[in-house]
Amino acid sequence: MNKKEFITRYWEDVAAQNADNLKSYFLSNAIINWHNTNERFSVEEFIIANCEYPGDWCGNVERIEIIDDLVISITRVWNADSGDSFHAVSFFKFQDDKILCVDEYWGDDGVASQWRLDKKIGKPIR
Repeated sequence: MNKKEFITRYWEDVAAQNADNLKSYFLSNAIINWHNTNERFSVEEFIIANCEYPGDWCGNVERIEIIDDLVISITRVWNADSGDSFHAVSFFKFQDDKILCVDEYWGDDGVASQWRLDKKIGKPIR
C-alpha cells in the first residue's frame, strides 16, 4: 500500500475510533505530539485519547503531500451528533513503512472573528 492510501486508511480508523487497527500503523516506540495542547503521547496513550473521546466522529482527508519519508495531511474531522468541526494538519515521519512520529496541529472550524467581519475583509473559501 502506498503512503497516500496508508494515511487515508489511518484517518478512516481515527474517525471510526478503531483501536485495534490504529495500533498497526505505528512503530511500538512512536510518539504523537499535539502541539496546540502541549501533549506528547505514546501509541497506547494516543489510542486512549482518540478512541475514548466521546461522540460519533467522521473524517475527510482534504490534502496529502509526500516528501520522501514525510507525509503531510490536512483532514477535517467532525462530530456527527453535535456538528463540532475541526481541521488537523499532521506531519507524519515514517520508518520501515510505519509511523515513527506525528506532529499535529488542531484548529476549531468556525466563523471569522467579529472584528474582521466588521471590517468586511476576506471572503469565504467555499
